[in-house]
Order: sequence, then structure tokens, then C-alpha cells
Amino acid sequence: MGRNVESVPFGDGRFQFEKEPSGKLSGVRVPRGAKFKAGDPIGTLNSMNHVHLIAGRSGSEMNALDALTLPGLTDSRPPTIENVTLFDKNWGEIETTKQNQRITLRDQTRIVVRAYDQADGNSEKRRLGVFKLGYQVLKQDGSAVADIKWSIVFDRLPSSASISLVYANGSKSGATGETIFNYIVTNSVSGDEFHEDIFDAAALANGIYTLRVFAADYFGNTSSKDLSFEILR
Repeated sequence: MGRNVESVPFGDGRFQFEKEPSGKLSGVRVPRGAKFKAGDPIGTLNSMNHVHLIAGRSGSEMNALDALTLPGLTDSRPPTIENVTLFDKNWGEIETTKQNQRITLRDQTRIVVRAYDQADGNSEKRRLGVFKLGYQVLKQDGSAVADIKWSIVFDRLPSSASISLVYANGSKSGATGETIFNYIVTNSVSGDEFHEDIFDAAALANGIYTLRVFAADYFGNTSSKDLSFEILR
């Protein structure tokens, strides 16, 4: 903030730099009430070509895209759902014994969705988290058992205590290596509210159903993926 690519300050008094006794830059702040016009330089992208932007008071952060209109930002690309995996209550993976066989469910089930998002202009290797996720169960005739349950929503910064309820094992993200988001969509997470939840297959009558999972970005682009299963007791 307030500097060019060589870390030389713009000479703009709105940016107040803090330095250690050795002269090394340790921080920068902008005083409350400082005003900026559209087009004013505020900083330089780092070598990773991205910036972390937070809007709102500490502890009550909101999605920065709700607060700012960023020139040139467009997103017409829906999220990518890579796969859907089902687990029992104790995190044992539920799978078929034969290829092309339909998964059979009997009781409490966890749903994990591996998905990521990309905005217009992102490189193929750039993988971003999605804005919201949910699921719905359909009967064999296509009618819905219930409305879509949007279970994970990032309209506000969730509590750090909810991290284990959002991401399943195998999730990882960093400056190097593969980025993987495994979302536990049966759990409920939205801002300060979060709790563990589960899909109770035992509440359904015997028959063939479709599990439809959804992943949406902030701009309204939505993807879905279907998984057929059977209730058999």
C-alpha cells in the first residue's frame, strides 16, 4: 500500500508508514476519514499478482465485493464441481463394490463436494473458493423432496472456529502446489452461525433418488452435479 513496485512510497500523506528502529518498514495505515477519488493509486500488486481485501470492522468483516465496485472486474465463469463423495457418520467413505453400480444409503450421511471458482481473466492454475454451496434431493420422477439447502455461505467472514466444519480432510491451499477445496456441504456455516449437520437418509422411503449439489459464485453463476443413490433397507 502507498508504494510502487520497488517499495518506494508515493509521497502521499494519506499513507502513514511505521518503521522499526533499524529503518525497516513494519506497517502502514490510512487515517480514518481519508478520502480517495476513482483513479487514485493506492498500491501495487505483489509478486503473486493478487491482493487480500477486507471490508468492515474487525470481527464484523463483510464480503469486500459488497462494499466496492472494482473497475474491470467481471465473472461469467461458473464454479467447477470436480466430484462429490459420500461418507457415513464416522467418516467411512460410502462407495459401490462394482463399476456403474448405484450407491445405497440407509442412514446418516455426510456430503463432501470438491469445487473451485475462477473469474474472467484468471489463469487456469488459479483456483478460488466458491461463494456458497448447497444440496437438494430429488425423487425418481424429478420432483424435489425439499427446497435447495444453501448450507455454506461466505457473505460474511466466518468464525475461525468453523474451519473444521467447512473443509474436509485433503483440503489445501498455498503459494505452491495444488489447491483443493473439499467442502462439507451437510454442515451449516454462515457468518457467526455454524453447526455440524448431516443428511439423514433414513427419513426417505425406499426407492431411487438423485442428490444434486450446487456451487455458486458471488456474481450468480451456478453449477450443479448429480449423484444417483438408492434407499434400500
